[in-house]
Amino acid sequence: MSEVIQVSPFRCRMWDGHARLEEYINEETCQAEISSFLGHGQQTPVLGRPLDGRDGYDYELIYGARRLFVAQHLNVPLLLVSRDVSDREATAALDIENRHRRELSPYERGRGYLGWLRSGVFSSQEDLARSLNVSPSQVSRLIRVAQLPPVILSAFGSPLEICENWGRRMMDLLDDPQVRPAIVAAARIIAKESPRPAAVSIYRRLVAVYTETRGCAAGPQTESDDEVIKDRDGRLLFRIRHRQHDAAVLLPIGTVPEQVLLEVVARVREILRGARIQGADSKVPPRTRVGTSRVVYNLRS
Repeated sequence: MSEVIQVSPFRCRMWDGHARLEEYINEETCQAEISSFLGHGQQTPVLGRPLDGRDGYDYELIYGARRLFVAQHLNVPLLLVSRDVSDREATAALDIENRHRRELSPYERGRGYLGWLRSGVFSSQEDLARSLNVSPSQVSRLIRVAQLPPVILSAFGSPLEICENWGRRMMDLLDDPQVRPAIVAAARIIAKESPRPAAVSIYRRLVAVYTETRGCAAGPQTESDDEVIKDRDGRLLFRIRHRQHDAAVLLPIGTVPEQVLLEVVARVREILRGARIQGADSKVPPRTRVGTSRVVYNLRS
């Protein structure tokens, strides 16, 4: 078992092949990690390979970009496992780490895969899939998401907000030469809006361009169009399904006890009453829907 050592975080740099978008790693996005470091210290070491130190760095980190930021931010030593690994071995370790933590976005994973192919770490998508023990179709899907053009990414507050199925669907629509200019124009308009709409609204507006341009629907609304809410470890908490006049909150009944469902209903009712969404004098009472695959609650004041 490799020894865990303490090193200066300022003597570490990230490997070019890591998948994180460093521009989105900051004090705001790392609040949970900062609190954890302050309360419990660094719980999980990063993986780094030794450098000669001539360029000011002693270690190149294979993974751990957020932990590196927090250690630098707090000016505390970084816990590290040092291992001399090849780029190919590094990709395997990184992929296992990312899947274990389950917090890497589809765009980041696809971007990592695409970078490893372009740098020659893997000879083909099939080689990559075989080496990382993932399906070739999943590799293809995630790379497709990573190929979204910058103008589309700029419409969103962050590419990390883009679901895998959203990215694939938008890429499919962009492949239509008659629709692409209209979607690009819509994305540029959205990018200038302040405040920026919610990610799911941006996605729906871009997809709606297909209907407006082609005069036909881009396909039925499916589960892939839902806004997915996860916890910090990437586990599904619930989905929000937006409709024309209301929104449904979909809870996974297989893992949510009945008592929790009742508490959710009571809490949502309390919030809606307090907010008075449609005004105290409205003839139509505020309403939302909290649903599961078997039951939908209509909450009325």
